[in-house]
Amino acid sequence: MKFNKISKAYIDYFGKNAITDLKTIIEKNINNGSSIPNILIGGTQLTGKSTMGKKLANHFSKGKFYSVGGFFREAAALANISIAEQSKLLRIIQENKDQSSVEDALKRLGGKRLDIEMDYKTCQIISGINQINPQIKEEENYKYLVIEGRQPATMGYFTESLGRNDLIKIYVTCSSRERAIRFIGREIGEQYAIEANKFLPTSTEKVNGPLSNLTHEISKLPIPNIDFIVKEFEKNQNRDEDDRQRYIDLYGMDYEDIGYYDFVIDTTGETSENNFNKAIKYLNDINFEKLLKK
Repeated sequence: MKFNKISKAYIDYFGKNAITDLKTIIEKNINNGSSIPNILIGGTQLTGKSTMGKKLANHFSKGKFYSVGGFFREAAALANISIAEQSKLLRIIQENKDQSSVEDALKRLGGKRLDIEMDYKTCQIISGINQINPQIKEEENYKYLVIEGRQPATMGYFTESLGRNDLIKIYVTCSSRERAIRFIGREIGEQYAIEANKFLPTSTEKVNGPLSNLTHEISKLPIPNIDFIVKEFEKNQNRDEDDRQRYIDLYGMDYEDIGYYDFVIDTTGETSENNFNKAIKYLNDINFEKLLKK
């Protein structure tokens, strides 16, 4: 069946009641009338999904923003490793090719499968665990969630099979060329991103191909610390590949498959404001605000 792998992963890690517990959360919220809509934003890094998510959480009344990437970054900081190294270690564990390497990776991650823990946490939040938590103060109650990361939409797709509804799943994409330029801007400054835009090729193969297609061109850019930039760029593209393949192996779900999404926004060549407006137009078209008044 479609969700056998993800169900097995959760049950093997958390115990036989893992899926039943999610169903119970969903059913309690439905019965209590406390279920709230979620906007789930997925996609790879450097596409602008975090910026969009934060704006969407502030646009309507009483929204709450979560970044799944933020959960992973916090865990990486606690383990004193980079986010790219964390992804590599999780991939080693998932592939399970060498027991010694797996044990070392687990040790460096504190003995935890952080990916499974974070993904299940995401499913709990989507299911509505906070809406049935009596410890949440009245003034902290919110009317909708915006959850951003690589896999929130696929986790939402799974919870829909358990009875969850009112989930809006948005995929944010961007050309590889523009993602590379954004990476340079993030690492050493916007002025160098402008320079990169002048020199990086604009052929279809380079613009729409994998990020690795641009490594050589980036190494030739006339900007400072280029060796460091190339090294960090390679780490980031490896992180993309590690994360995507790990999720496919672990859950049988590819978060880049647009079949999991209701709406796709291509941020290439657009300002963050224009991209945000595209999202708002879609939400208005589906009468999202009516969901907030249920």
